[in-house]
Amino acid sequence: MGAEAGWVEIAAGSPEVPTLREAYRLAMRRVAASVTVITAGYADRLHGMTATAVTSVSADPPTLLIVVNRSAKSHEFVSRSGRFAVNILDESQVEVARRFALDVAEKFAGLAYTLDAEGRPMIDGAVASFACISTATLEVATHTVFVGRVERATCRDGQPLVYFDGRYAKVGGPS
Repeated sequence: MGAEAGWVEIAAGSPEVPTLREAYRLAMRRVAASVTVITAGYADRLHGMTATAVTSVSADPPTLLIVVNRSAKSHEFVSRSGRFAVNILDESQVEVARRFALDVAEKFAGLAYTLDAEGRPMIDGAVASFACISTATLEVATHTVFVGRVERATCRDGQPLVYFDGRYAKVGGPS
């Protein structure tokens, strides 16, 4: 197999990739993931961040997890409120993804969203949204894993925006 089949080995310790951290980051770029905006409200303020670290845990009861760097501003909002929303962006929402990836003061200015009864911002136009209450946390290295019981889920027709190899992409049609 090897290079003949299109394989290129990039391993830690090679001249191209001297550390395991760099090899890990390069390998993780090969994982395609839906682009989400995790949102939360706390003390009459809103915050959100673009993320791909979102995973389904269970359908019974409906549970998912998010992973947030403890140095991110969103960490405080999710941690203190105990509630968060996961908004899976539509392929047309690249600018929304970029906005929430930046460290800007007012990420919600001019954005169409709805606050649910518990103060979680749900982004209009998302292909799916999950309103969650945090039921468990686990600190791992620089991040916190928040396990959230889904209290409400909505979805609509559309194609999710994905992130692959360091850039936003669209999902191809059925295969």
